Amino acid sequence: MDLFNKIKNKANSIINNIQNNARVDKIADEISNCSSKRLFLFQTPTHTNIGDHAIAEGQLKFFQGNLPGHHIFEINQSQMKYFIEKYRNTVKPDDLIFVHGGGNFGNEYMREENLRRMVIQNFPENKIILFPQTIYYSNDQIGESELKRTQDIFGKHKNLILTAREEKSFELMQKYFPKNKVILTPDIVLYTEYSFENEREYALEVIRNDQESILTADDKDKITQILKERFDKIINSDMHCDKITDLDIKSVRKKILTNKLLQFSKAKIVVTDRLHGMVLCIITGTPCVVFSNYNQKVIGTYNWIKYLKYIKFVKNVEEANTAIDELLSYDNYEKYNPQEIRKFYLPLIENVNE
Repeated sequence: MDLFNKIKNKANSIINNIQNNARVDKIADEISNCSSKRLFLFQTPTHTNIGDHAIAEGQLKFFQGNLPGHHIFEINQSQMKYFIEKYRNTVKPDDLIFVHGGGNFGNEYMREENLRRMVIQNFPENKIILFPQTIYYSNDQIGESELKRTQDIFGKHKNLILTAREEKSFELMQKYFPKNKVILTPDIVLYTEYSFENEREYALEVIRNDQESILTADDKDKITQILKERFDKIINSDMHCDKITDLDIKSVRKKILTNKLLQFSKAKIVVTDRLHGMVLCIITGTPCVVFSNYNQKVIGTYNWIKYLKYIKFVKNVEEANTAIDELLSYDNYEKYNPQEIRKFYLPLIENVNE
């Protein structure tokens, strides 16, 4: 059975690659026939992380608001290698290039790091803008080696703009990449606006189960017990969707994100240690208790919106217990208004239009 599954998976992979390449060929035809201004968005996700899909949608909304006259060509993770190898020359030096943002800048996610390097190396004449990112290189030989390689590649590009999404990443990018321009804005999902009016029904746990979590198994058990003492219904969820089999990810991305937003908008309270668990609470007006993770991205993003009463950053389970009771005591509170934070995207808007 294992051998059969391996053969089946290999066959499916080959078929997917053929279909994916055919879609890239079609995009190349559209590029050749495009007479308007053009921009390219590279490295949008094909994996199951819903936070990254929210980022992709946020980037498109940013384009709509600030580059309405441009035709957008989106080249996702799975399409990049084939597109760059075969159609690199279809990209003109005056075309704008953007690279997907998120929390994968560094050596923790080497697939994403290598894809990012590929864009920077292959389009040396274009203005390239990296959407808001968190940077993290491990403090060991591997981290130092990968940082040096990225520094060498980025330092050779004369018109590369790096965007950090929190202060710590801003400081590190300035330190690591002195030859490149570095700017600071919030996570791009905070640029977006959604409207949900749903009855609140349950408590929602969105807790990491990977290398980024700093919560112990005991911590997680205590969080669940605290919620059980206060709620009849508790939903355990994550920021991942089912395996994506549709190669045209754009057709399913909106549905995936909308379903997750609906889940958050029906919660009376959310307890999470995920950055975009917190962000989805912000934009749906959902009371949230948020823990940190292994790097600076959660606390750094929280600092942009800490004026919001319904988002509580906590350092331990005891603080979470108190914060939950405080949030449940609110009869009314001011919800997030994206217009208040959009002024912080001016550095990105100005550099796009220079």
